[in-house]
Amino acid sequence: MKISVVIPTYRSSSFIKDTLDSVHQSACEYDYEIILVDDCSDDVEALATIVADSPNTTLIQKEQKSNAAASRNIGIEQASGSHIFLLDSDDHFKQGYIGERLSFMSRNEHDFCFGAYTNVSLDGEKDFIEKPDVRDPRHYLFIEDKDIRTSTISFLAERKDTFRFNESLNKHQDWGFLIDTAEHSRSWGYDPEPGVRLNCDRDGRMSGSMNMEASKVFMKKYLVDPKHISGFAKRHFVLAALLKDHDAYRFFSSRIMPELLRPKFKTIKLAGDMLDRIGLFCLLPRLLGTYKAIARLKKS
Repeated sequence: MKISVVIPTYRSSSFIKDTLDSVHQSACEYDYEIILVDDCSDDVEALATIVADSPNTTLIQKEQKSNAAASRNIGIEQASGSHIFLLDSDDHFKQGYIGERLSFMSRNEHDFCFGAYTNVSLDGEKDFIEKPDVRDPRHYLFIEDKDIRTSTISFLAERKDTFRFNESLNKHQDWGFLIDTAEHSRSWGYDPEPGVRLNCDRDGRMSGSMNMEASKVFMKKYLVDPKHISGFAKRHFVLAALLKDHDAYRFFSSRIMPELLRPKFKTIKLAGDMLDRIGLFCLLPRLLGTYKAIARLKKS
């Protein structure tokens, strides 16, 4: 059995060695390959030097910059293993993860899996285990309000012509991949063992930014049910407020069904909409900051 690990890279030479080392440690009992696909980085020479000292590692340099979805698809196409694992360049496999995941997939006869993970931040480490209640990816994401992280994905290489990332998405690529893949999978599953460590504090992670056009593209392609649209909007309107993006807040808030909100988010929406109506939207980020501070005090 051969394992392929696909890693998209962009300006990652300062931290990629730790990522590669984690793969070597987790995959050492197997025949394996690591495929790095670089998105026209200006540090590619430094990256190539690191790759030269990394066993079983290949660097593919794209001729034209695009996005991580295209990079992953290139790596998936080039993979020669029987199982393909995905990993972001600043995340890490835990020791024993690959063996545990292969056993999980074999035991349950899954051709596609994603799973639990450990968030690593300045505040410490926290496991996130979000087993689906309903086997509908849209329900899982936008009603159950759970998540998928690309670094936890693995699948059978024999399905790689079908399991592809939507390259038209500049954000929410993992959500699109889950929806597309679940519709074509013979049997997909959620692995409850946190086998990957995710770096939450790295500058520039997409989850901490607002990209309205990318969100609109995703909504147009993947969401029809008003409940799913509301769930998607709920996941973005607080971030829009924190980033002081007035237009984004109005867009997402107007698509939320209040009756589907938990009390905390219903309160935030009521306060935000009121401040917006009276021309004091600028106070909402400060209000949210105070709310978070009070919540932390209650927990301490």
